[in-house]
Amino acid sequence: MGGHLSDFVELAARSAFSLLAGASNPEDMAYRAAAVGMPALALADVFDLGGAVRFTRACDDAGVRPIIGGEVRLGGGRTAPGRIGDRRLRLVLLAENLAGYHALSALITRARLASPRGSPGLVFTEIEGRTGGLTCLIMTENQQPETPGFEYRVEQLRTLFSDRLHLALEHHGLPADARRCSAWIRRARDLGLPWLPVNAPLYARPRDRIVLDALTCLRYGTTLDEANDRLPPNGEWYLKGVSHMRERWGRDALLETLRVADRCRFHMTDLKPRLPPFDVPGGGERNAFLRGLVERGAQERYGDRLDTPHLRQIEHELGIIGRLDLADYFLIMWDIVRFANRRGILVQGRGSAANSAVCYCLGITAVDPIGLDLLFERFLSESRHEPPDIDLDIAHRDREEVLQYVYQRYGRRHAAMVCESITYRGKMAARDAARVLGFSSEESDRLSLEVDRGGAVDAAHRLAEGGAVRAGLDPSEPSTMALIRTVAGLEDLPRHRSIHVGGFVISDRPIGEVVPVERASMADRTVIQWDKDDLDLPGFIKFDLLGLGMLTLLGDAIRIIRRTRGVSIDLARLPPDDPAVYDMICAADTVGVFQIESRAQMNTLPRVRPRCFYDLVVEVALIRPGPIQGDMVHPYLRRRNGEEPVTYLDPRLEPLLKRTLGVPLFQEQGMKVAITLAGFTPGQADNMRRAMGFKRSHRKMQEVERDLVEGLRRNGVASDVAAQILKYLTAFANYGFPESHSASFALLVYASSYLKCYYAPEFYAALLNAQPMGFYSPATIINDARRHGVEVRPVDLARSEWDSTLEMATVRRQVRSKSRNRRDDVETPQKRSFEEALRPKRPDCEGNAPALRIGLRLVHGLGPKAREKLQGAREEGPFQSVEDVMRRSGLGPPDLRVLAEAGAFETLWPGRRQALWELLRQARGDAGPLARRARESAAPVREMSALERIAADYRCVGLSSEGHPIEFLRPGLESQGVLTAEALRSRRSGDVVQVAGLAICRQRPGTAKGVMFVTLEDETGFSNFVVMPDAREAMRDTLRAPLLLMEGVVENEQGVVNVLARRAQRLDLNGDLGPSRSHDYR
Repeated sequence: MGGHLSDFVELAARSAFSLLAGASNPEDMAYRAAAVGMPALALADVFDLGGAVRFTRACDDAGVRPIIGGEVRLGGGRTAPGRIGDRRLRLVLLAENLAGYHALSALITRARLASPRGSPGLVFTEIEGRTGGLTCLIMTENQQPETPGFEYRVEQLRTLFSDRLHLALEHHGLPADARRCSAWIRRARDLGLPWLPVNAPLYARPRDRIVLDALTCLRYGTTLDEANDRLPPNGEWYLKGVSHMRERWGRDALLETLRVADRCRFHMTDLKPRLPPFDVPGGGERNAFLRGLVERGAQERYGDRLDTPHLRQIEHELGIIGRLDLADYFLIMWDIVRFANRRGILVQGRGSAANSAVCYCLGITAVDPIGLDLLFERFLSESRHEPPDIDLDIAHRDREEVLQYVYQRYGRRHAAMVCESITYRGKMAARDAARVLGFSSEESDRLSLEVDRGGAVDAAHRLAEGGAVRAGLDPSEPSTMALIRTVAGLEDLPRHRSIHVGGFVISDRPIGEVVPVERASMADRTVIQWDKDDLDLPGFIKFDLLGLGMLTLLGDAIRIIRRTRGVSIDLARLPPDDPAVYDMICAADTVGVFQIESRAQMNTLPRVRPRCFYDLVVEVALIRPGPIQGDMVHPYLRRRNGEEPVTYLDPRLEPLLKRTLGVPLFQEQGMKVAITLAGFTPGQADNMRRAMGFKRSHRKMQEVERDLVEGLRRNGVASDVAAQILKYLTAFANYGFPESHSASFALLVYASSYLKCYYAPEFYAALLNAQPMGFYSPATIINDARRHGVEVRPVDLARSEWDSTLEMATVRRQVRSKSRNRRDDVETPQKRSFEEALRPKRPDCEGNAPALRIGLRLVHGLGPKAREKLQGAREEGPFQSVEDVMRRSGLGPPDLRVLAEAGAFETLWPGRRQALWELLRQARGDAGPLARRARESAAPVREMSALERIAADYRCVGLSSEGHPIEFLRPGLESQGVLTAEALRSRRSGDVVQVAGLAICRQRPGTAKGVMFVTLEDETGFSNFVVMPDAREAMRDTLRAPLLLMEGVVENEQGVVNVLARRAQRLDLNGDLGPSRSHDYR
């Protein structure tokens, strides 16, 4: 460390993980340190280790030794970090070794858990006994040498840290800095304390100052014009190089930083947290207990089919699990699944875990990996120094019960959830930058409309290339230029923390000693400061406990079917190849069906024409960014439809790729190619997949490619074929989809399709109650239900429960009016018994089924408090009148008004406006005699028309049981030659058509190169429009309208119809439908 470029180590750097108090990501700080010649760098974020793993990785990559530290505030009270006038003692604590890191993490955890959220702090007694292995720097920038009590504090700290206590001096080129630092040097000599210089940088490069200023304004809720002394007074708070610091302090003063840095040798890989040992009944050995569970499970799963290949694979997996000491991991996951099963909560493992026969036998996963010939090493390999990863999907409504079981089973000090760092993207960056630069809320809204959900840098480019002008700004104004620079600078910086969708960690020692733990926003939850990508380096094993709405839907539907029809459904024993189910799927009749309900999936289904389970496995995998970007979709479809021959680069590839017609779709296939043609072991093949994956390393890529080419040559593969295979594998490793993951999802595809096919009313009721989930709004779901012959009944305070429910229905036959193309329901006498009416039927069969009653949960604005009041009142009996509702429910005027407008009083007081009038009279207290004569008296207000009722339904409930809004425009549309979605299906390619509908989806996927896909819905179904980038810009404002009339050219290919959009115009319904219910995606 004595070289001229190694005279100084910065020991108090912050990153953006000092949330809103640092302006560069940890990686930028590490690479900047390397660029300015530092041998090491200490990261010391304020009460935070969230950037420590990312910092360590970057330092290792850049050749800089990482020093892990943290800044804490010591004082008599707890105050928000960075608060103006905060004179608490600032201490930077640096981990010298593993014990020091544990102490640092425990102190930050203590501060986070014992303080109000967002205001961490420590008092002296809290750090006593927790200082072993730590070096302490007393930061002096916010202190004065003559501060009363300072000497007493120093002596207190000296008793804890001994010779590991230092004063840290900062000189940022301000007029008073030289005098202040001289005074502190004298004070240090008086106290007998060593001192050292730091620059305490808040960002990496000088140009990042504008970002720090913006974040500082956000922290204080102010603007740049009004921030005043809240901002650093100059631009000197960047990570300075050795030469700069030597010039300011002299070489001798810098040497103390080297001595301190040399003591700090902790590395994140030293952690190696372990799982708690599983409590085996009777105190038995854990591997033996696991083996017993697997053997029993194998008998249950395979029965008579259990043979030598099965036993060999199970033994192979158990051997690897034992050698890697992972029995506890599998037993803990088995225990979680067992708890869920006992509680009647639907769960299913997926992801690479479905490659494991052990997971299948333990009941964690539902896919037979041996039957599908899946590769275990995709899940777990001895050559991969990383823990396995099991994703367990849990019915999302019951997930909290499972999470709380884990907390209780292993203790709250030993279990916590993984965080998700919410980082700046385009829209958020534009809004926050506009706010701190003083733009109006209207200007901020216009700016937000000009950028999409992509990155902040892309947003800045878009604003610079005309978006700012379209938003009404002058691009030559300094404020506009500052806005664009600020938006770009915020790219990927963390803004705040949330809870990861499912990641859970469990440790044998208190987790707060491994990584800081803080309170989550949700009650009874704690969260660590690391996200999922931070866990591998220190060796944390993560349990992914994910909420899945489809499992909630399936569980609810099964319960409703049992209650209404007396039929018990076992999802594991559904008829596997039901023709009616596959007919429905091939027709793309898949609204509400898991994974295959999107526009892209619906367009693909008639081309793939699935007829068996493996076809569904392929279908799930096809419409993914990887296969699309890897140009695998169209070759597969062409081969599937006989438009091109099925060929293989080498005959030995046929057994590996035959099921996917020679087109590699799955990661496991790529691994098998390397095993078969290059002689790789399964472990080597998985290392190849990882090396060539998304976060690829150039050095590892070179090593893998060398071994692969040599293996191919050794196995007799011709050089030109080898080159093609190498090219295919290099691209494929990044794009391929896990076959095991797809197979797990395919099970749910079939189960949800089966229930929709045979139990449509129950399926739709469960689907509505599971909202929000899936691709479509409740309005689209209801319209689809009506198209399937399900009678939908409106929300009704006399009959509706909180959830949507089923009621006995009258038989209805649908009559289509020729003049208006509307459906009119004509009641016919009930001729069959209730039991007969509820028997399963195919979707196209005549017959009766339960009617679907809309639940109160869908009424806009009714929240948990309203639910509690309504359910409490209903326990006393059904409501009898408007006055009864007002008296027993205790609902306020806004809730009562929206219920009246939604028609919920119709049974109790017919007429929505009449009901509103009655509510007003009751509220005034003058309803007595008038109420008794109300039905005979003249109506004080005109009743709503059918169109007004539907508009009110959409405003208040988001859907209507009376019909589709477009039906009321149909006569005028027909006169203009506007087609229905149903009529569009018969048009030929090249036809110019017009179609009108409610915009239910606007999608602009990242793989589509700026193309937007718009789905319109009318009373007959869906129509899909493709909007090219130029057309999208021209129609930009129009496409935001809820009702659209679009014109374009038909593309009809194998029964799949799309329209290439040319023009669009808004439609006026003469009735407010409320906010757009479109699901918009990027």
